[in-house]
Amino acid sequence: MSDMTKILLTCLGFILILWLLFLGIRKLKGHNTSSDSRSFAGSFIGLFIVGAVPLIFALYTYMTDERLDANIGLGLAMLFAWAYCVLLLCGVVGVWGRYLWQRSREK
Repeated sequence: MSDMTKILLTCLGFILILWLLFLGIRKLKGHNTSSDSRSFAGSFIGLFIVGAVPLIFALYTYMTDERLDANIGLGLAMLFAWAYCVLLLCGVVGVWGRYLWQRSREK
């Protein structure tokens, strides 16, 4: 698998994880109003920027750097992006697990 494919798959996975986290928090709060969505939007934009900057750097480095030596910046950017996605995925599992647990207790 080429580096470009890894970068694009990481970006898609990152967006999917953020979307699942956003939906999970909305369901856990029990509010579906647009005002609550707006209050979460700022924090999710911040989470997106923190995760997107290393991916943009990795994409820029991959497209412009034509040297044949090891590219440490590209490796570190991808490592950070993958670790960040794993942390967000743990948050998604925790939020959805809590939502399902609360829902099962109500029945």
